[in-house]
Amino acid sequence: MKSRAWLWVGAVIVQAAGAAAAKVDDRCPCPRVVFVGSDTVHLTDVERKLVCGDEATEGWRNVPGNQARYFLESFLQQRGYQDPRFQDDQATLKVDPGPRSTIRSLTVSGLPGSIDISKRRGFKGQPMTPKELDAIKTVLLDELQSRGYACPGIEIAADSQTGEVSAEVAPGRVYAIDAVAPAGLADVDPAIFNRYEAFQHGGRFDARLLTLTAQRTLTDALFVSAHYDVGCSTEGLKITQKVVEGRHHLIRIGVGFDSEDYAIGKAVWKDSRLGKRTSSIEGSLVASYREQSADVFARAYFYPGSRMHLRPRAVLKRQNEPHFENTNAEASVLPETSWDFESWRLDLAAGPAVDYVNTVRGAGPGKDTFLVLRTQLDLVDHLFEYYAAEPRSGWRASVESASRFAGAYSALAAQHISVSGEMLWNLGNYIPPLVVIGTRFWAGTTLVSDRAAALQALTPDMRFYLGGDANLRGAARGELPGDDVGCLTAVYDGVEVRMGDVLAHGLEPLLFVDAAMAGRADLHLDRDVYWSPGAGLRWRLPVGSIRLTAARGLVSRRAADTSPRYRPHWQFFFSFGKEF
Repeated sequence: MKSRAWLWVGAVIVQAAGAAAAKVDDRCPCPRVVFVGSDTVHLTDVERKLVCGDEATEGWRNVPGNQARYFLESFLQQRGYQDPRFQDDQATLKVDPGPRSTIRSLTVSGLPGSIDISKRRGFKGQPMTPKELDAIKTVLLDELQSRGYACPGIEIAADSQTGEVSAEVAPGRVYAIDAVAPAGLADVDPAIFNRYEAFQHGGRFDARLLTLTAQRTLTDALFVSAHYDVGCSTEGLKITQKVVEGRHHLIRIGVGFDSEDYAIGKAVWKDSRLGKRTSSIEGSLVASYREQSADVFARAYFYPGSRMHLRPRAVLKRQNEPHFENTNAEASVLPETSWDFESWRLDLAAGPAVDYVNTVRGAGPGKDTFLVLRTQLDLVDHLFEYYAAEPRSGWRASVESASRFAGAYSALAAQHISVSGEMLWNLGNYIPPLVVIGTRFWAGTTLVSDRAAALQALTPDMRFYLGGDANLRGAARGELPGDDVGCLTAVYDGVEVRMGDVLAHGLEPLLFVDAAMAGRADLHLDRDVYWSPGAGLRWRLPVGSIRLTAARGLVSRRAADTSPRYRPHWQFFFSFGKEF
């Protein structure tokens, strides 16, 4: 082992010595070019070869002085040096980059009154580069195209001496979306794009809705790329869909970690284009300390242009929660459809399912098979869906029910109903956001005719347990009500204030407070209120988000005769990839 270690250390020393020998002096990238002045500019290997030549490339060994100067001007402008000075004495080209120009002010003329460009942050203090000027133009284009101005004219001018950037805007007219030319594909009926449209035909043009429509096709893995080309002429507005086809078999493998489930692994396989109607089938495997599951479902569309489809599904799951451990399986067939309105989307699914459950630990039936009727109604704001990767505004809401009827392949009558949702506000409407305020909530109850029998026979998914990152962050996962029986009614609301893109390195501090109540009977809440004020940190990374939270659990005991079921304490949580 020692000899191998020495060999490894020796290899590292040799590599480091070679790297040091190969290092190029930034002040003199080659004998022909010398940088003078106070600022040091680092040229990439490719840039250095374009300026100094490359002995290994025929025809590029000697670069003329005027050509080297042309490249250097371009490279310096890309770094914000807009007024470089050159001195060529035939043998040496001396380059003084001069001062670096920065953007100090932005003035825009011609904008409609509904657009406040002062809400756009992040430009002032940035180097005055072609990239930054293009970014300003893109911002103005986005603002106009989200308000119906499909083809505005935008001219950008900049003064490198004063740092002033000015933009002249000619908004043009407001357009409506009358028709969209679908992408021409040999194996796909073009009518299938109707099921993904977030926009309304005849509605005001909004480029965000076109982007959202393209995002939906990518989420379903229909294509590897999708976007819309927009053009205006004397004939009017023309919108053309563009897609890039690829393999329609999708495989995804992901891993993560949090302090409740510990290590988490997930594998997904999907075939997204079964036939010209692009029906699909998907299977997934999930494994963690708390849960292991296998899930297979399909979407079988009735005809290409329809959103109506059947969703057959089979799920096998093992759960190991603090108050119960069970294995359950479900087979279901749910008709499902959706509608898009001007600013929001509605999804509706309802149908029968056959469940099998085997309770190993905790309350619930030992082994039971029964029939259940499931319904699910989802409403989501288009902006909430559009900003899903970086939540900042919009709302969503869901209503779910699971009903068992005595005598209908079930020994128990019970109706489980829950309502949940969340809302986000971008305080001040700054982009990028300064502060994001969010609230998430849910309320649910399980209606039973015989409470004593129900508490013995109800499965865990028809009971309520509070605590954990999902709701009450000042309690451990499923800590309340403090026993295996659980509750038949519960409500929860949490409010969170998160700093936006202000600190460096993607760090976003947050403050929150959670509140919850629960009751042992249906449609009844005990008077105790459980609180969880806390703080945390969100860290945005290229591969996801890390969240750290610390909360203090408190209880407001409003009924003197209520026996204590919860003792206040601190609760800490760590997760990768969690959002509001």
